[in-house]
Amino acid sequence: MKQLPILIFAILALGTLSLLARNQRGQTDGADVRKADYIYLEALRAKAQGHPDAAFSLLSRAHELNKADKEVGAELSVYLLGLSQNDSTLLDESLSLLRDYNDANPSDLYTGLRYAVLNEQLLNRDEAVKTWARLHTYYPEHLEVTYRYAAALGQGGTDADRDKAIAVYDSVEMAEGMSIPLSTKKIQLYFTLQDTASILAEVERLRASSPKNVDYQIFSGDIYSTFGLNDQAKAFYDSACVTDPSYGLAYYSRAQFYKSLGDSAAFNREVFQALQQKDLDVSTKLVILRSYIQEMYNDSTQLPRVGHLFDVLIDQHPHEHDIHSLYSRYLIVTKDYIKAAEQTERALDLNPADEEGWDMLTSLYLQENELEKAKAAIKRSFRYYPENARQYLVLGSIYDQQNEREKAPAEYRRALELVDSADVATISRIYGAMGDNLYARQLADSAFTLYQKAILYDPENYMALNNCAYYLACEGKDLDKALSMIETATAAEPDNATSLDTYAWVLFKRKDYAKAREIIDKTLALTDERSEEILEHAGDIYFMDGDPDGALEFWKEALKLAPGNELLQKKVKHKTYFFK
Repeated sequence: MKQLPILIFAILALGTLSLLARNQRGQTDGADVRKADYIYLEALRAKAQGHPDAAFSLLSRAHELNKADKEVGAELSVYLLGLSQNDSTLLDESLSLLRDYNDANPSDLYTGLRYAVLNEQLLNRDEAVKTWARLHTYYPEHLEVTYRYAAALGQGGTDADRDKAIAVYDSVEMAEGMSIPLSTKKIQLYFTLQDTASILAEVERLRASSPKNVDYQIFSGDIYSTFGLNDQAKAFYDSACVTDPSYGLAYYSRAQFYKSLGDSAAFNREVFQALQQKDLDVSTKLVILRSYIQEMYNDSTQLPRVGHLFDVLIDQHPHEHDIHSLYSRYLIVTKDYIKAAEQTERALDLNPADEEGWDMLTSLYLQENELEKAKAAIKRSFRYYPENARQYLVLGSIYDQQNEREKAPAEYRRALELVDSADVATISRIYGAMGDNLYARQLADSAFTLYQKAILYDPENYMALNNCAYYLACEGKDLDKALSMIETATAAEPDNATSLDTYAWVLFKRKDYAKAREIIDKTLALTDERSEEILEHAGDIYFMDGDPDGALEFWKEALKLAPGNELLQKKVKHKTYFFK
């Protein structure tokens, strides 16, 4: 930190006449310098206290009083740069102040780095190269500076500049030894120079520096393959596999080589060999397997091979959570939900601190309509995540599905207590579920109040819109509102059969029978498994639209699904519509 000049205190203490002897101009300059120093210190204090506006104001004043102080200018440049945005004048002033300081203090590493990077961003290549070169001279041991200097030389310059960059990398190599990252940087420059001979020579030098280094052999294969020298490339991959038969990456690299040649059989063989290496670490195997799954997913004939690979890995590493978890996700994609649940259970046994895993397990059991297993999974998850609002919501919905409706409200209330206030989508879902519960318990007015809350929190909660519209239609209330709600839902999800059925029913209740028939026909076309409810609606709509024969067929079909439905029995027996 700068200090006030000691000289001024000495003059004041001694009370000499020299101060009086200075000319008027000298007195003004000295006072401005002292004042600027004081203001600068105040600016630094404001900056340290987190008051950037005050710091900027003070720095501006200090610079105005003493433009020769390059340290003040350098500090001010930071603020000007932040303010510049699209203001080229402020940007130029910031760069000028930083340049002045940098020229006066060429060995200041921190400011030099900032100045060099800024020039790179502004595409001032020559100034950036000059700054990196100067810093490299002062700090030849600083590898970040060296690499940035070489990179600046190699980008956008002449062939001579690229030769200089290669020479800089050579100097690093002399100090640090050869490595793949270093050779890669040089090869990129040789490629720009279209110097294939030097590229291959660099690869030869790298491999010769450590003939038994498997990574160098793989790297050589990759480079030779790039140039279409496939025989040599294969020889390098083969050598890597022979040198270290347990190195899975060698097999996988050879697999990618075969893939590039279009040899799918060899590709599969090599992937299997890579993953079957017991000494290959699990994380690498998972990387290979994820890549393989992505490549093979669209080929259904390969799915059994993928399953076999998982079996091999699980046999090798039965206690690895991530393998079971990845297998579960793969099985979900293939829609084998039962086996996916088994793998998720095993993954959670190994690592129960996996909140997403518990949510997924619950969803899988619900997908298979295993409500008791889903309930059990949720209750087990509460041992580890007792504040998971989503799970309380799901538990409440399960109670509703099992007609244990009196148990559900407590779960919904608990979910509301725990949910993040910013998570409006989940809050909306909770209120919607509470509305469903109340309507099922014949508390319609309270249910509609909660539906309104659900829609208020999330206007795109289409399930709440659908259910509210449907129950309004069933009650014969606010049919205009019901129509508006269901039209919103169907506009967003035009192929949702549930919403279309509700739409048809609202139209039926509004006595728009022709339109209702059009929509119920569309619903039936989209529905693979016709439910009793949709079929009965279809019959009612057809009857009111003047087609009693068509109505009777739908009612008969519905009655087969629900033989105990007395109202359906009457409709079929008397071949007519009955109002409830």
